[in-house]
Amino acid sequence: MKIQKTELAAKLNKIKGVVPKKTTNPALQGILVKEGYLTANNLEMTVKAKIEGIEDECFIIPERAFDLINNLPYGDVDISVTAKNTITIKADKIKNKYKTMDPEQFPDSVTQKADNLLAIKAETLLESIKRVSYAVPVMGRNAVMSSMCLQAVDGQLNFVGLDGRVLAWDKVDYDGEFELLIPKNTVDKLKSLGLIGDVQITYNKTGAVFITEDFEVYTRLVEGKYFKYQTMFKELPIHTVVSRGDLLDAMTRAKMCTEERCPVRFEIQEDKLNLSIKDKTTDYHETVDLQERLSKSLTIGFDARLVLETLKAFDCDNVGISLEGPKMPMIIEAEDSDFKTVVLPVAI
Repeated sequence: MKIQKTELAAKLNKIKGVVPKKTTNPALQGILVKEGYLTANNLEMTVKAKIEGIEDECFIIPERAFDLINNLPYGDVDISVTAKNTITIKADKIKNKYKTMDPEQFPDSVTQKADNLLAIKAETLLESIKRVSYAVPVMGRNAVMSSMCLQAVDGQLNFVGLDGRVLAWDKVDYDGEFELLIPKNTVDKLKSLGLIGDVQITYNKTGAVFITEDFEVYTRLVEGKYFKYQTMFKELPIHTVVSRGDLLDAMTRAKMCTEERCPVRFEIQEDKLNLSIKDKTTDYHETVDLQERLSKSLTIGFDARLVLETLKAFDCDNVGISLEGPKMPMIIEAEDSDFKTVVLPVAI
């Protein structure tokens, strides 16, 4: 196999994070070259990256060869099978041999039946995933809540993340009906691949496949029924609009003044939001102007980190803020899309 070093290294770097650190199958601790694809598999997720001109090759690049390939000089790289389960990597004046694994031991990806098919633009898919993914916890006791919900219902395709203290919901128009619970690791991988063009998604009860011209991502689906998130979004009596940039900057300054995990205090009065953070070493105060005057005052506390992460998930200039009382959640909505979030309060 002869290929440009930059192309090979770029594709390897996109998928090598899938390679498991520990496994009972040594073949998985490498990347399979077969039928025009580089493939990484950890049994929960498989990612395939298309490489032109290697359709007839079949071998495994072991994990210990990844760093060498990344550090080879620019130009052609020649990788060949020189003996049973031995490959040789050559570039310019460099040559090295690696013992590798039998490619026959590398498990095949289970291709999902195409009875269920969704087509969506990569830009649309990634935009919504990036918005809600911060609210999907890395791991938790409840596997269902540690997944992103991709749900089609009532003419909408909904993207939802929930970690118990914050809920993020985005949606686009789509005619169909299904519910897929996608693991956090797969969500993060879809974000990092740089998908472009059209994405076809096929699925069944146990798994789904995201397919583009350059990549294929096979993932196990989480079993269970997702939380009825729509019930958390309702009309609230206290509503105003604020510059997202101004509030984000104020929250950033307040948070950097403390290393402790302490709440931020919101005191809303007429057309002002007075926010403060206080601990053993810090007593920070800042006032942010509101764009709509309120007839009712309110003091409420939030986890400062969650407010920051929530504001960063938006990309509009202004956001709407709705509240009801000091023990009730805050709803934040984008001014230019259907993206909205719920942030639960904390005691102050």
